Amino acid sequence: MGYLSYGNTTTPIEIGDELIAHLRTVIVTKLRRNESFPLTIEASSGVAETLWIHASIPLRFVMEEDDHSLDRSLLVSMMNAANSARGLDLTTDEFSSALQVTRGLHALSA
Repeated sequence: MGYLSYGNTTTPIEIGDELIAHLRTVIVTKLRRNESFPLTIEASSGVAETLWIHASIPLRFVMEEDDHSLDRSLLVSMMNAANSARGLDLTTDEFSSALQVTRGLHALSA
């Protein structure tokens, strides 16, 4: 399981390793281009939470495994969403299925 620490929050956001590997690529690419965007995720409480991703806000990725191969079509979909006015919303059906798959894989390995 991976974790995303954002801003000055004390509780990291838990995200499956495979999905966070893709998310890290998208975020780093966007920030390298000096592009900010909204990111909506499901918080540990089960409520959708939107973060404003900006280079001036501290951000840290922690992953148990870092050897995931990246799915190009998922990366393209995530980048297209991040480039849209709505931003990257990982709670939508398109991305929640990827999130469920990574959670399911984690449960099987535990």
